[in-house]
Amino acid sequence: MPRGHETRTDAELSSLDVPALLRSGLPQDPKLYAEGAIAAALAADRLGVLPRSITYLAEIVRRGGLDYARTLPEPLPEPEQAELAKSWLAAAADVRWADAFEGGDATAKWLDAVAVILSARRSPTS
Repeated sequence: MPRGHETRTDAELSSLDVPALLRSGLPQDPKLYAEGAIAAALAADRLGVLPRSITYLAEIVRRGGLDYARTLPEPLPEPEQAELAKSWLAAAADVRWADAFEGGDATAKWLDAVAVILSARRSPTS
């Protein structure tokens, strides 16, 4: 029996504009949340980001907030990786909910989801 959802390929998900999804209310929409996290993980994977780097960034967002995380000169180790993370953080900070503590927490949870997906994709058993 069909599960009532559409399946997208990696190519389709890779073409999604993750910052636009973040600005459009990603944390409140489960479909956008999942698709955005997968698209972000695919982008991070192409740049060789380690899952633990994204988990560390999530912890910085959780503890210091989005405003603090945006001040980091290199939120991820390599310049291209850092630019990717900066685009996510800037987009998340642009939305109304990001001003509240919950906004940073929602972004941190989303980053954790990105790290889990990235890790699962790299797992030798997948």
